[in-house]
Amino acid sequence: MSTASKTSVIPRKVDALKSCTQGATYEGIIMPQDMPRLSAAVVTIQREVAAKVSFFRDESNYRVVTGEFDALVSVQCERCLSALDYDLHAEMDLAIVISELQLENLPKECEGWLLDENTDADLYEAIEEELLLALPIVSYHDLADCSAQGQYSTGDFEEPVPEKKNPFAVLGRLKLADKADSTDKES
Repeated sequence: MSTASKTSVIPRKVDALKSCTQGATYEGIIMPQDMPRLSAAVVTIQREVAAKVSFFRDESNYRVVTGEFDALVSVQCERCLSALDYDLHAEMDLAIVISELQLENLPKECEGWLLDENTDADLYEAIEEELLLALPIVSYHDLADCSAQGQYSTGDFEEPVPEKKNPFAVLGRLKLADKADSTDKES
């Protein structure tokens, strides 16, 4: 089993099929600039992504890749729009397949990673995808820490009641106009 030290950079491209046969494990970091989609989705990636990826064959003889990834990112607070530090953690558990048929025949509980058997797998792309999926949908500071304090209320408030229009108001004006016409004729 091959293992890299934690401070080394994880390789971008690996032969996933060979790595499964060898039971390879890669542990190290990925630089923020190597994660362009994650960079676009957050305010900043504050440090390198720590990653551990293992390739093996499971008891059903499927080629499997598992991994754990941690990153410190800044996301935007939806209340005050300022940066909010967020510890991002993601896990990966994928069955490696090399054809659409294999992908369709995977058990329902398995998520497949379709690869071309003649091409190296892009680990950074797979890891980045898992990190993107782990991002929170909405981010907020705690109320005590948010700079938008007092701008928003979470208590009960009275909604303005729209003024109701009387559909017969036009008839009332017509009646007044008729009265005015009849008084003009009498004089």
